[in-house]
Amino acid sequence: MFNKNNKQIDIMTNMIYEKLVPKDHILVQIDSIIDFSFVYDIVKEKYSENRGRKAYDAIILFKLCLLEYIYCLSDVQVVKRAKTDIVFRWFLGLNLDDAVPDDTTLSHFRIKRLGAEGLQEIFDSIVKKCIEYNLIKTRRFIIDSTHVDANVSFPSKRKLICDAFRKVIREIKKFDETLAEQWLNNFEQEIEAQYNESENVSVSVFCEIAKKYAELIYLKTYDELQQNQKYNDAFTIFWDIVEQYSTSNTKNEIISCVDPDARVAHKSPGNKKRGYKNHILIDEDSELMVAANQTPFNVNDDKELKNLIKKAEETFGLKPEELSADKGYGTTTNRAFLKDNGIKSNIKFQDDSNRKPQYFTLDDFEISEDLKSVTCPNKITTYNYKRNYKKANDHYVLTFTFNKKICNSCPFRNQCFNPNSKSGRQVQIHERYDAILNDKKNMKTNELAFKQAINKRYIIERRFGILVRYHGLRRCRYIKMTGAKIHIILANTACNIIRMVNLILNKKTSLSLATP
Repeated sequence: MFNKNNKQIDIMTNMIYEKLVPKDHILVQIDSIIDFSFVYDIVKEKYSENRGRKAYDAIILFKLCLLEYIYCLSDVQVVKRAKTDIVFRWFLGLNLDDAVPDDTTLSHFRIKRLGAEGLQEIFDSIVKKCIEYNLIKTRRFIIDSTHVDANVSFPSKRKLICDAFRKVIREIKKFDETLAEQWLNNFEQEIEAQYNESENVSVSVFCEIAKKYAELIYLKTYDELQQNQKYNDAFTIFWDIVEQYSTSNTKNEIISCVDPDARVAHKSPGNKKRGYKNHILIDEDSELMVAANQTPFNVNDDKELKNLIKKAEETFGLKPEELSADKGYGTTTNRAFLKDNGIKSNIKFQDDSNRKPQYFTLDDFEISEDLKSVTCPNKITTYNYKRNYKKANDHYVLTFTFNKKICNSCPFRNQCFNPNSKSGRQVQIHERYDAILNDKKNMKTNELAFKQAINKRYIIERRFGILVRYHGLRRCRYIKMTGAKIHIILANTACNIIRMVNLILNKKTSLSLATP
């Protein structure tokens, strides 16, 4: 049953707090600036109004979650420390003899009462308070992402197939132990027989055996699959793993049975990461996060630019004058989006200065601002083009074609394209190449301002460093996408709260020093 903690601090406890709690402690500063009563509105619908025992106060439970991410503590550690730490107890609003909720209650509250959606609302509420204090300026935003490791081990492909099968068998045992034991023994005997024939059994052989059993299990336990969700989930993971290796479709590869939402990708050549990403958009002036998204690690950074800009504008009415990002965000689609929304782009282009192409590249051609003509290095201009849709990239392209006779007699023919070509040179550009031209023009005309903006990108890296070092971001505490979201949003919220408090207090200090 929903309950608010209306208990008053007794006189004795209050006297002790007055003497022992430092006035400049970060938790005292947080409490003086942020009223957490909005938490009640976020969780109220998750409780019954008149049934059951009175629940622990939602603010106390949320503050315990927050303390975990301010001090990098686990559920057990934060509860243990709250029993003896005088400042913790003061922050929680507890008397000296009040009991502290246990760690299972805290875990239940975080997952069932708050969840990722509730925590996102809390994150948004903190950003709104930052806006109320006029901390966010919208002069320039910076976007980037950092990886968050999944909290699981990653087996080999063969072991992954076997682990997934055994997980299905464990679920079958709950309703038909005999059948489960029979299938497990048969599966292991077939694998063992393969190793008796050869010391190195390929993944494809494992897949063939596993797929045979997957089909058999599906037919024999069809009715149970329809009504048993836990069993259905285990079987679905098993089937997807078998399919991905049978068809060599590893673009969205499952790499763990324990955490089936975690994904793998290369952060840089030879640097493989497994887990999730924290995409954030920060205000350069205040270093506060104004929007954040969480995705599996194999989602490209550039896919989130539009989402984060829209999220900040739709949720808070925040729209930057400029946006800084690394080269990975500099797709034509992103540049066009920024141009259409009146946001100046501070994104570098890929550096091809060290590359020695055999033929002329697109940069060697002059493209008109209206995208109606293209001029080649020999100063020949063509207006002949066709507009085609590229399904793989989901956008339209303009294909310009030069006259074949002119190309054949051109002195640059061998540098322009293959001498054996039977047609004139073709130049293909994105339908929104106007955004590329616009950004290149801005880079040249405002070179100094552009360099200054790019050099400020270290600010977001500093924010990531703080998240990792002080708020435990680097490795997920929980599994699956829902758990990763909870972990990352809590870390982002704790980081924003600390930054907000420091900005406000520094602002007040500056004002007091300036007052005669």
